[in-house]
Amino acid sequence: MPDVLLVLHCAVRDTDAIVEALRPACPSPLHLQSETVKRRDFGDAVTAKKVSGELRRTRLEVVVDDRLVADLVRLVQTSRRALPVRWRTTPVIDQGRIA
Repeated sequence: MPDVLLVLHCAVRDTDAIVEALRPACPSPLHLQSETVKRRDFGDAVTAKKVSGELRRTRLEVVVDDRLVADLVRLVQTSRRALPVRWRTTPVIDQGRIA
């Protein structure tokens, strides 16, 4: 089956719980990035974040076989996190490693 890039956006405080939930099931490395969201994605934010117009998030990326996505999303859903997580997949057309 084809590979996809699974991207998850979560609250910074939920990052460790989500990584621990995914790590045993992911055959590929998990990549983490800190990101700042401006003016959007505030449906789940507390009032102070809505007023400031800035959210701190973590972006998790992993390339996996598309058949694993439902299982990985289920692991995130049942992880010990406090806030909602957004996710999406993108087809991987090509990939490699340049040494």
